[in-house]
Amino acid sequence: MPSARRPIAIRAARARDVPALSLLWAELMELHAGRDPRFALALDAPAQWRTQVSDVLGREDAFVLMAEADGQPVGFCVGWIAKNPPIYRVDDVGFISEIAVTGAEQRRGVGRALMDGAGEWFRRRGLAEVQLSTAVWNESAHAFWKAMGGEPLLMRYRFVLHGGARAAGDAGDEHSS
Repeated sequence: MPSARRPIAIRAARARDVPALSLLWAELMELHAGRDPRFALALDAPAQWRTQVSDVLGREDAFVLMAEADGQPVGFCVGWIAKNPPIYRVDDVGFISEIAVTGAEQRRGVGRALMDGAGEWFRRRGLAEVQLSTAVWNESAHAFWKAMGGEPLLMRYRFVLHGGARAAGDAGDEHSS
C-alpha cells in the first residue's frame, strides 16, 4: 500500500546536488538497461553523466530541476532550448532530455510537478512547445505523457550496421584490460 502523498518541492538544482541526482539517474538507467539491452551503458557512464549535468547547470539556455519530498531528492528533470531547423515555423522548442522519479515516489505527483516547473521555465523564455522522447516499451511513461496532454510527434528508428566498428550490444572491448 503506497504511503500518504507528501508535499513536493521543485527547485533549481545546484552543483552540490549532482551526487544525489546521479543516484536517481542510475535508478532510471538501470530500469532501461534491465528492460532493453540497447540501453547498455558505457563503463564510465556515471562519470560522463555527472560531467554532462554539471555543464547544463552552468548554461543560460538550460535547466536542471530537482524534486524533493521531506527534504529528500525524489526526482529530477533536465531540459534546454532546442533550435528547430529553419524550415519550420516554430524556431525554438523546449526539449526535456531526461526526467526521472524514484520508484518509491512514482504516481504521487512528482513527475507532474517537475513538468509544471519545466513548463514554467520554458514559458518564461517565450516558448510554446515542449518535446521529449521515451522508450517504445515504456507503457507507463506513454500513459503518463498522454495524461499530461502530450501527443505523439515522431517515431525514432534504429538500424544496426553490421561490420561497423562497434556492434549493437558490444560492451566496448577497448575499455577492458
